[in-house]
Amino acid sequence: MWSKCAVALVMVALVLTGCSGGDKSDQPDGTAPNATAPAQTKSKGVDGPMFTECGGISDQAMMQTTKVVGLVGTAKNSVGCVWLRGGSIVGPHFSFNWYRGSPIGRERATEERTRPSVEDIEIAGYKGFIATNGYPGTVTTLCEIGMDFGNDFIEWSINFEPGTGAPDSCDVAKQLTETSIKAAKK
Repeated sequence: MWSKCAVALVMVALVLTGCSGGDKSDQPDGTAPNATAPAQTKSKGVDGPMFTECGGISDQAMMQTTKVVGLVGTAKNSVGCVWLRGGSIVGPHFSFNWYRGSPIGRERATEERTRPSVEDIEIAGYKGFIATNGYPGTVTTLCEIGMDFGNDFIEWSINFEPGTGAPDSCDVAKQLTETSIKAAKK
């Protein structure tokens, strides 16, 4: 009987601990959160331009630019879009994402850990990065471009199937990025 009670008490303690606000180590500076403190403000810098839906790229423009027949916009909202051939996750896939109030440095660091090539790039007067899955002497099928706008950034991801005679993924990513920047409302 005591063992059942002890197990029940341990379970209650675990539930209560899991529902608590956490310990001080959850906070970046090691202090406990203050419920009366004002909400965290944006990082220093400027707000970027307002991007239109899908970075200003229509489904028809995506098909023309990527040369992929049957491309379908499968997800669209105010901050991102995804295009897939025939709506299937098997095959080429392309996406646009707009990150408001998010630092580009974190995204670049992720790319540097996961891609063999990440370099600086400038498009339409803005700086950013270009990341690929290609090693020297290999075909690059994946190209991602992130462009910095102070407190915001956008990212285009272009991923073709290998061996399909598709256009250069980075040429497509650069073209789409430039079009999105030019279509943005500053």
